[in-house]
Amino acid sequence: METEEIILDRKLIKNYIYNILYQVVTVLAPLITIPYITRVLGDTMLGVNAFTASFVQWFVIFGIMGINNYGIKTIGTVRDDRKKLSETFFGIFLMQMTNLAVVLIIYLLYISLGSRPYKLIYFIQGLTIVSTMFDISWFYLGIEDFKINSIRNILIKIIGILLIYLFVKSTDDLPVFVLINGSVAVFGQLIMFLQLPRYIDRVKVSLKQAYQDHFKDNLVLFIPQIATSVYNILDQTLVGMLAIDWEEQSAYYQQAIRFVRMFLYFITSIGSVLMPRIANVYSKGEDVSGYLNTTMRLALYLAIPIMFGTASVAPSLIPWFLDSSFSIVSTLIMVACPIILLVSLSNVYGIQYLLPTGRMKEYSTSVVIGALVNLFSNILLIPRMGALGACIAIVLAESSVTLTQMIFIRNKLQFDISARTVILYFADGICMAGIVMLIGRWMGPRLLTNLVQVGCGALFYLGLLTVFKEEFHMNMIQKAVEILKK
Repeated sequence: METEEIILDRKLIKNYIYNILYQVVTVLAPLITIPYITRVLGDTMLGVNAFTASFVQWFVIFGIMGINNYGIKTIGTVRDDRKKLSETFFGIFLMQMTNLAVVLIIYLLYISLGSRPYKLIYFIQGLTIVSTMFDISWFYLGIEDFKINSIRNILIKIIGILLIYLFVKSTDDLPVFVLINGSVAVFGQLIMFLQLPRYIDRVKVSLKQAYQDHFKDNLVLFIPQIATSVYNILDQTLVGMLAIDWEEQSAYYQQAIRFVRMFLYFITSIGSVLMPRIANVYSKGEDVSGYLNTTMRLALYLAIPIMFGTASVAPSLIPWFLDSSFSIVSTLIMVACPIILLVSLSNVYGIQYLLPTGRMKEYSTSVVIGALVNLFSNILLIPRMGALGACIAIVLAESSVTLTQMIFIRNKLQFDISARTVILYFADGICMAGIVMLIGRWMGPRLLTNLVQVGCGALFYLGLLTVFKEEFHMNMIQKAVEILKK
């Protein structure tokens, strides 16, 4: 399939727009709540929230196993057969409910035993397990209906923001804050069931049949899920366990990584949109290289300026955006920013190619290597450097994942991207970052400064690509004009 045809695929464009709409809300929500929460709850309470949330995630991982990716891939391959789609959905969902119900019981029993600080917070965080129990977003992503998932997510973000401003007023309100986040998450999962009858019929699936049909294949994805979680969750957990002033360091690390990842979602949305499509196309024996070439170009086109832009905006954003006690967060963001590019590349290699095409061994190996690198790096660096050590560790881990996946696919997949294009993107991004930082020093830390930085940075980056008539950039402009004319 030609690149132009892929870009003009209306369903893919519509799904990406819905996903981007949600990501915009995802970015705006913290911009609205974080300045308020950091000042009301403070770094210590936010650190407690971050650590307890990472703790409960370990139970979620062992309950959900690899169901998210497995569900998207499996639903994507059977979506054209309503009967098979119905049976597949209920089988996967029944297994998911059973796994997480067992995990919830174990979690509550574990928390009940002995005495520990912030015991109430641990109990309320258990709502995360409940919300995951009813999470069927993998079904809608598998059938490529991103509308309902995006609208749901936007709705719960808005409700959560309103409740936080209404009920969280002091450091004593940490339980209320955690309860709001957990309850809104559960509500968001339950409303997803209202649209199910449009796509599937109610069929009876036994528990034995569900496990026979799906457990083994899902278990294959459990190893990479565990490994991925090591460097997505373990770093937060280890900061809480190994750092000297663990409450504050946990809060600093959480805010820095959250800030970096909120912009990363704009790029990884491409993988979410394309994974079910590639699984469906590949299951029919058709070529998927056209999709992957397009998304690789798009990933580089977006990731490089976002990486440099995020790093250059941080020094003039954090001083006014967060409480003064969070000043170190700007440094942490600048250190962690390379993961924007690294995760964007591994998203193409792993999520868009290795997983949908059934290359589980290669994918698992890459994330296991990343997990080991992250684990040992964290153990070495966090006791000496705290949150900064965790940021360095996650960059090292993502680098190892991306490099390993590149080695695995080098003889299987060829990307039609010239070295000149990549060099141009980097040179453009570096020059843009220099201009953005100069604006920050000239205007000082404030909201207006950041708005000017973003506007000027985007104009410079896109303008320079236009001057050099970079092929992909010019094609994007041409296709955008054609779509607007229609």
